[in-house]
Parts: sequence; structure tokens; C-alpha cells
Amino acid sequence: MDDHEERKDPSILGEGDLSSEGISDLLKRGNEVEVFECDRSGNVRSKWLHKPDHTIFSTTHDSSSTYFWLSISAIRQAIYDSFLPVGYPHSVSEDYLAYQFYDSLQAFFSTITSLLANRALLQGLGVGDANSSATFAMMLTILKDAMSRIATIVFAHRFGLRIEPDAKRYRFLADLFNDTAFFLELYSPYFGPWGKVVALSTGEALRALCGVAAGASKAALSVHFAKHENLAELNAKEASQETAVGLVGLLVGTVVVKFVEGHSAVLYLMVALVFGHLWVNYLGVCCVAMSTINRQRATLIFEQIRKNGTVPSLREVAQKENILFWKPVLKNQDGTVVGTLSMAESYGQALSVPPGGQVRVIDGMGFTLFANAHAPDGHLDLRILLHTDSTPMQALEAWFAALEIGLHTKLSNPHAVLAALHQPKGYAAASSHAIAQAGWNTETQSLETDAPIRLALRAAHHKEE
Repeated sequence: MDDHEERKDPSILGEGDLSSEGISDLLKRGNEVEVFECDRSGNVRSKWLHKPDHTIFSTTHDSSSTYFWLSISAIRQAIYDSFLPVGYPHSVSEDYLAYQFYDSLQAFFSTITSLLANRALLQGLGVGDANSSATFAMMLTILKDAMSRIATIVFAHRFGLRIEPDAKRYRFLADLFNDTAFFLELYSPYFGPWGKVVALSTGEALRALCGVAAGASKAALSVHFAKHENLAELNAKEASQETAVGLVGLLVGTVVVKFVEGHSAVLYLMVALVFGHLWVNYLGVCCVAMSTINRQRATLIFEQIRKNGTVPSLREVAQKENILFWKPVLKNQDGTVVGTLSMAESYGQALSVPPGGQVRVIDGMGFTLFANAHAPDGHLDLRILLHTDSTPMQALEAWFAALEIGLHTKLSNPHAVLAALHQPKGYAAASSHAIAQAGWNTETQSLETDAPIRLALRAAHHKEE
């Protein structure tokens, strides 16, 4: 029997088959005790038979199994345990293996591409050029390092809060930054001294952006994959996978670098590798079905609830997600874009009205909507501010309410548009149980991509003169 198939949930034995008594109690009555060793996920790893005379026998494998097949099974299990989390597949989400497959492929392509780019980088630094000086190479290296550190600080400050809600997008963008850096390094030997400085410094800055975006987005994805408090182990096993794939990539890349030297051949190979790298990376992030509700997923959930009254599954939403080109807009029932939607950055920004425009405030349970109608056609700019006591479901309700307002909006003059706004029905509140039943995480919300702002209200008392 296949060892991997042997791991079954003990519940298949039936509740009546499992004893609530201890081992010693069963042995005292002269019973043989069948013992199941289970991992934290509840999957049987091995089985034992404990006899009343305290002799034990392993019953994990069929007695007819040969030594050869037992050895093969042990080797295979050692490989599983080296590269996959303990308890796989039950200890991780269903989309873990598909993502890791594509992630390993993209790491393989990236390793070969980096070898080709590194050779060009050494040439750009002056290796093999009698006219280059060690001082120039050293100063260029210092400048590259400085640009990398500055880019890391600026990017983390500007986009740090946006990465977790849009982890799939930034995971893909990370490799887009990295591949762009590869091309800059590839062409650096053909630039003049100042051209090399610009190309290599920009490439190093892009690689720093890749490091921040990839590290933060991978952390968010790992939280999604881990199911049984095995986040640290999952990250460790991913590092092992990348190391093994990197070793294979180094072996293949060494052969490639040795035999592919002409500029045209290197360029064509780089283009093929980069497109392959980005394509498998795109497939990888597309196969991930996140359970957190960000702005795009909230919009897709709302659209299906409104159309047929059902809550889409995680997989259905993942298939519809746009990884790169999506922004929150308001559309009416005709499909016409009638405005934009955002979480307000401050109370002042929520109430800011352009010349000729008007604003209307709509209160909900745990949130306030600020509808700004722009002149001359009444184009809406809906901004949301949550209250200090708002829950994740109320935040989702605020987003649904704004989308519903957009459905019934017809562009006209600002006054007419605001006057026609109606009170939302409350799709999220009515569907909260169904949303949770569909597998969505309703304990947190990922609608905010900037520093969260909350409103606390109190009536101001006027002083009598």
C-alpha cells in the first residue's frame, strides 16, 4: 500500500471503535491495544499493536511488503518531510502545492537569468576592460548599495501597508522589478561611464523593491497557506525548496553561460527566460484563492450577491481577479463608470469638495460615507471612514453600500445626483452568515491600504455669550 495513502483521519474508524480508556486500563483486561500515531492535523503516520505482555509490533505496513518497497517508501517519506510541511496535504491550504510548483519553476528560470545578468554586471564594472579602474568599480558599487538602501526605505514607507491586502499583485510585481533589473544589467556594458552608473544604480534600486515586495507578499501568502500553526515550518520548507531548485538552476545555468556568449544569443535567451519566468509567476499567483476580503474581492462578492443572491466561493473569485490592472470604480446598472471609491485618508480629505461640487454625508452602522459630486456632470467620489467601534463586517457593509449607491446613480448636475442617492439595502449584513460559510475570513478586513483612520463623535456644546 502506498505510504502516503496510509495517512487517513482516525475518524474513518468510527467513534465507537476508538476507546476513551487509557492504555494501562485496556491492558489490565487482557486486551491487545491498537495504537495510532497521528500528527497535529490528525493524520495517521504509523500504527502499533501493544500486547498485554508489553511487546509491541509495527502494523503500519502490510506484512507482505518486501524490504525493497519498504526502503523506497522510507526514502520517499524522507523527501516529503524535507520539502513539504509535516501533515501535508492536510496541514496547508488546497492551493499550496499548485503555487509551490509554479514558484519553483519561476525560481529555476530566475536563477539562470541571474547568471547571464551577473556576467554582464561584471563586465559593466570593468572586469576584462583595461581602461577601467578599480576605483571606478568601487565607487560604482558604493553608489549601487546606497541606491538600494534608499529605495528600500522609501518603498517600504510608501507601499508597506498596501502589500498585505494585495499580496498577489505585489508578488507578481516583485519579479517584474527583478527582471527589469536583469535587462539593465545586461545592457550596462554597452553604455558609457555615466550610462553604466545610471543603469546599474537603477537596477539595484529595482532589485531592492523586489526584495521588499517579495518578502512582504510571501509573508502574507504563507499565513494563507498555513493551517495548523505551522507558519515557521512552512517558511523553512519553502526555503529548502528554493535552495534545491536553485542548485539545479545553477548547474543548468553554468552550462548555459559557458556556451551562450554572443550578444544576440544572450538577448534572445534572456527574453525567453524572462517571459517564461513572468508567465509561471502569473500562473502561480492566479491559482491562489485568498480568504481575506480586499477591495477587489469585496467588489466581486457584491456583484454576484446582487445578481443571483449567492456568495461566490474563494476559487470562483480567484478566477475572476485581475492581478495587475484593477482599481475601485463605481458603475451603474448600465455598466457606465459614474465615480470612484476609496477609504478616506482623513476627515478633511473626505469632505474636500472641488470648485462647483457638492457633498452629502450618509451614516451607516459603524461607518460614514462621504459622497462628493463633481461639476459639471455629477461624477461621484465616494469616500469611506469607519468608526472606532466598527467591525470587519461593518467595514464590508460600508464597501457594499458605496457600490450599491453607484448602481443607482445617473450622471447629471451635482445637486441632482446627490439628491437622488438612496439608502443602501445592506447586502453584507443580510449575507454575513453565508459569506462566512463560503470560507471567507470575516474576522479581519483588508479594505484599507493606507494608515487606518477611525471616527469618534461627540456633540459640541456651544457657549452662551
